[in-house]
Amino acid sequence: MTIVSLVGDCTTTTALALASMWPADDRVTVVEADPTGGSLSAWLDTPRLPSLATIVAGASRATTDRPDAPATDRGAPRRSIVEAIDSMTHRPSAGIAFVAAPTPTVAAARAVEEAGSIVFPALGTSTHGTALVDTGRHPTDLRPHPTLGIARMIMVVHRQDTASSRAAAVRLERHVEWLERLADSRRMLLPVVIGHRPFDPDEIDRYVRSILPSSDVWPHHVLADDALAAAVLAGREGVSERRLRRLPLMRSAATLAARLVEVDGDVDGDVER
Repeated sequence: MTIVSLVGDCTTTTALALASMWPADDRVTVVEADPTGGSLSAWLDTPRLPSLATIVAGASRATTDRPDAPATDRGAPRRSIVEAIDSMTHRPSAGIAFVAAPTPTVAAARAVEEAGSIVFPALGTSTHGTALVDTGRHPTDLRPHPTLGIARMIMVVHRQDTASSRAAAVRLERHVEWLERLADSRRMLLPVVIGHRPFDPDEIDRYVRSILPSSDVWPHHVLADDALAAAVLAGREGVSERRLRRLPLMRSAATLAARLVEVDGDVDGDVER
């Protein structure tokens, strides 16, 4: 699968919005890999198990059960891991396929760390579809998430602080700082800004490019700051699927999802931005 890692603000909501509006003829799975703990099983009203921790346990068995596999069969454990991931993927009535992270922080952090050596690399070998990996906020200890080194694209999500332009400016500085750090990964970076206030997204993009003119950084994509759509994705009832798809967040997510599929369809990733 093509791995797209989401890091920053509102990554769970963003991943769900993208998956909800993903083109029907392309396969997409949301992988919740936030080391601070998972939310998706609650939001989408599914059992907590199986979770990423369950998949890690199964992957460990797949590799230890075949220690003497011949060289011609070395790919078998990895294929088994991919099959395990598929079999443990939640597919609720909402239609969004996802792998849930454990809810407790300690368990989630352990599962993400252990998945870095077995599960995530195997996920990247699957031949079709896209995995939207929700990695959560920027880590305070600055340790990179294990998917950032293998993702085809890293989506850095920044939500504007509409309450104060000064607070928004401070948060924007941190957004740029994170983009600078990720530029060293030599992965395609797609910065996403949520909301049009207090700074115009085009102004933000020009500011970022004045500091980081790297060709690996795409122009900022804008997602609508839409409290109603975000609440529905998090489990609020009373809004029909038809109405949800017409809300501003979902319409802007549809544009971004189509763009990601277009990039994935290009072998070299050399498409017009």
